Amino acid sequence: MAKNIINMILWHPEMEIDGTKITYIHRGVQGNLKTIDGISIEKLEGGFLILKEGTHIPYHRIVKIEFDNKVLWKK
Repeated sequence: MAKNIINMILWHPEMEIDGTKITYIHRGVQGNLKTIDGISIEKLEGGFLILKEGTHIPYHRIVKIEFDNKVLWKK
């Protein structure tokens, strides 16, 4: 489901990925959650969200997607 929401944002004519924040499970950081800005996304591939820095985030670890400070999806 997270992949579908991110894909919608990428292709929707009235939305831009720049206004997106994605929160995912990242073990080892305080609270085990990390939030990234959508501008960090390079592409969606298979079962992963791939960031420009090369990090691969499995979709099943995404817990929240926000756009324009509104929650679009939450696990």
